[in-house]
Amino acid sequence: MDAPQASLVDQAQAAIVAGRLADAEQLALQAAAADETGSDGLLAQIYLHAGNLLEAEGYARKALNHSPDDAITTAYLGAILMAMGRPELALTAYRDAVSLQPDNAVLQNELGNALAAVGAHEDAAAVLRRAVELRADIPEIHNNLGNVLRELGDLDSAMKCYRTALSLRAEYPEALNNLGVVLQEQRDTDGAIDAFRQALALQPANALANTHLGTALAAKGELTAAAAAHREALRHTPGLASAHNNLGIVLKDQGEFVASRDAYAAAVAADGDDSSFHSNLLMSLSYDPAVDGETLVAEHRRWANRHERPEPLPKDIDWQPDRRIRIGYVSPDFWTHSVAYFIEPILERHDRDRFEIFCYADVARPDDTTNRLRQAAEHWCDSVAFSDRELFERTRADRIDILVDLSGHTGGNRLPVFGRRAAPVQISWIGYPATTGLSQMDYRISDGWADPEGETDHFHSERLLRLPTGFLCYRPPENAPAPTDRAGRRPITFGSFNNLSKVTDDVIALWARLLTDCPDTRLLLKSRQLADDGVRSRVLGLFQANGVMPERLDLRTRVRDASDHLALYGEVDVALDTFPYNGTTTTCEALWMGVPVIALAGSLHAGRVGVSLLNQIGQPGWVVDTPDAYVAKALAIAADPPRRAVLRDQVAGSTLVDAIGFTQAFEAALTTVWSDRCKARM
Repeated sequence: MDAPQASLVDQAQAAIVAGRLADAEQLALQAAAADETGSDGLLAQIYLHAGNLLEAEGYARKALNHSPDDAITTAYLGAILMAMGRPELALTAYRDAVSLQPDNAVLQNELGNALAAVGAHEDAAAVLRRAVELRADIPEIHNNLGNVLRELGDLDSAMKCYRTALSLRAEYPEALNNLGVVLQEQRDTDGAIDAFRQALALQPANALANTHLGTALAAKGELTAAAAAHREALRHTPGLASAHNNLGIVLKDQGEFVASRDAYAAAVAADGDDSSFHSNLLMSLSYDPAVDGETLVAEHRRWANRHERPEPLPKDIDWQPDRRIRIGYVSPDFWTHSVAYFIEPILERHDRDRFEIFCYADVARPDDTTNRLRQAAEHWCDSVAFSDRELFERTRADRIDILVDLSGHTGGNRLPVFGRRAAPVQISWIGYPATTGLSQMDYRISDGWADPEGETDHFHSERLLRLPTGFLCYRPPENAPAPTDRAGRRPITFGSFNNLSKVTDDVIALWARLLTDCPDTRLLLKSRQLADDGVRSRVLGLFQANGVMPERLDLRTRVRDASDHLALYGEVDVALDTFPYNGTTTTCEALWMGVPVIALAGSLHAGRVGVSLLNQIGQPGWVVDTPDAYVAKALAIAADPPRRAVLRDQVAGSTLVDAIGFTQAFEAALTTVWSDRCKARM
């Protein structure tokens, strides 16, 4: 006796399993015409896989009209809505599915993913933990829980989840890639590289794993290999915005400024909603001597037009000017970072009777500096896991009066929070050498040297708040060795420890001219990028093209610790500032080590930081206005340098390190702007 013929629905399902979607669609349509049970739900699945989302949604809803208690089709509706970019509606569908089958681990997993997609990470973690309880043998659930825990900043638990997923399925490229990301965030760069390479061995065309590998290689200093990895990612997925952005970062570090900007522009074109990609594009403009102030402010305003979404201030603000003012500082750099050298002395000396201090720290890897800053703040919020919306709501809940941005458009910034108008007064300071472009940023802190009155105001969307004795206060490192004068018969050595991204072709040409004008001198360059052979070859080639042979160059990379870094200034007679993007921390460090610094004054803030710092220590004569004067001044000072201990004493007695005086001037400015804001409101 012949076996009964399978139903059309069964045949369609078999075709799906075999990967014959076109056949499955035809069979399912025939089943629907024959009014077979399950045909509508099956068509919803088929059209979801085919990307025909409107048809999929229609059939899913039709199926649920007939069978409202069908948990699987309800979950498919959730998947369809997610694919349509409607996560809130998808979340409702998944919740309905779970209510129908609460012990179904797969449905719990999908609900957890949907909660994560709308930013409800705590709820997502709880749901995914329930899914693990139900089915601990499904590797995808562990992987998804790891993703949520990583978003919550619990990197150790996230890593355990990824390792559990891999113990269940060793050949799991997604979990390997995610494990690599966490290892890199925990500073295990070698472990991250190994994980990414394992993922790529299983899935060579995985663009995310390729670009993540590139990021890890760059962190290790292997910039040439990093660029190759990002390009490999783009070969497989040309529209991957993160790969374009990551390639831009590496190209910037390699000194390829035009190519870097092109890469950032491609990232913005691929994903215009990601404000960080757009910020990187803006940051690259400050390195380019061809970019003038009008172009700079126009491009920054373009960022604001795209990403600024102001919301009304609360109606219950206490507009009394004489009460205690609540100040909030927002930064990803509350760790051993350049910004910390300039904010720590102010946090320590704020007048707590007049100001209540809040710090919002987006710090993924806290360190000893983080702990000191935490102690100096009255209120501390670890905000690294907060979305921009969550941070905005937290600052509003804390009733901040003056919110201070310490990042500008540098990495990890929270300018979208300021673009929402998180506080009545908003100020940008320290971390960035240009305007934010935001109409909602009220002030930018500067001084009359970095931004001469009337000369640069129109290059800013903010009002410039010029402090009387300089816009920065430097805290010298406690572990700095004593400065020592040059000993022995070594040749006169010029030096620059600036980030190599600031060493443009024009800078190299002028430094080469300085060396050729004085043949017995040499140049010591120190930068992390010089660990890469490709970068070293490029730098040596540029100097050679300008007439300077490699034997006159001493190229150094990272040293063991900060004390060794500072001690290296003992081998430098005159420090050369970069242009059009001056050094800041590097200039302060050189001066503290008793090494004079030559600065070429520019027309924009980025090129006038050296003017400010040198005027603060009482050495305006080390600032020059032309390349000719730069060479002449460097040679003159090299021939008769100041005593290093004397220069350190001069710096120690200057306004540059006068934390008490600076904080008083800074607080006076804050008091004035708050009073002005209150008067304007009343």
